[in-house]
Amino acid sequence: MRKSLQDLDPRMIRKVDDYKGLPEELKPYCYWIADAGYSIMAVPEQFLPEHWADGELWLSECPIPVKYVLEQGWRMYEDYVIVKVPYDKFLGVSVDEKYTEY
Repeated sequence: MRKSLQDLDPRMIRKVDDYKGLPEELKPYCYWIADAGYSIMAVPEQFLPEHWADGELWLSECPIPVKYVLEQGWRMYEDYVIVKVPYDKFLGVSVDEKYTEY
C-alpha cells in the first residue's frame, strides 16, 4: 500500500491489478477508493517544488481518476506518478466528472 494511503480505513480502499488497458508502470499506483473511485495515486505537478527538496512527495500524493491520467498523460519521478491536474487547496483534484468511475 502507498504510504499516502496508510491512514485511511482499509475497508475503504482496494488495490486494483486488473484495470483494463492500464500500462504496467501504473499498476502499482492503481486503487479503488470509496470516495474517489478508480484512481492512480499521483502527485499533482504543482506540488513538486514544495516537497522535491525534502523528499516527502508522498505528502502530496492523492487519488486522480484513472481515465484522466490515461487521457491527459503522466510522467514518472523516482517512485511517483506526476500528473498535470487542476487542484484546489480546499476541494482537492478538480476534474470533469466524466473521468470518475465508481
